[in-house]
Amino acid sequence: MGRYSRKMYDAVAKADMSMLGVQLGAACVDAQVPVQVVARWMGVTRQGVYYWFTGVTDIADDKQDKAEQIIQVLTKALDEGKLPAASLDDTLAVVKQYRGNHASS
Repeated sequence: MGRYSRKMYDAVAKADMSMLGVQLGAACVDAQVPVQVVARWMGVTRQGVYYWFTGVTDIADDKQDKAEQIIQVLTKALDEGKLPAASLDDTLAVVKQYRGNHASS
């Protein structure tokens, strides 16, 4: 599927994994969730998401809980082999399913 460039893979891999934004980036790259989708979920610009993913800036305090929830959902879906999915529509369906399950747990 490859929604990310080699440059982006390398930038996330080299960034400080202790930063929540980089952790989010690693989960999104692994799950092949596009930056534009993350930007919409988080209510920020795509450029802001790129900055998080590469460790230029970190996620503001008021958005950290949401980012942690997204990481948990993506990690669970990845661990269970549901992501990456064959298409963006399939990816969004899996995330929606897992977010619903996460909310009830």
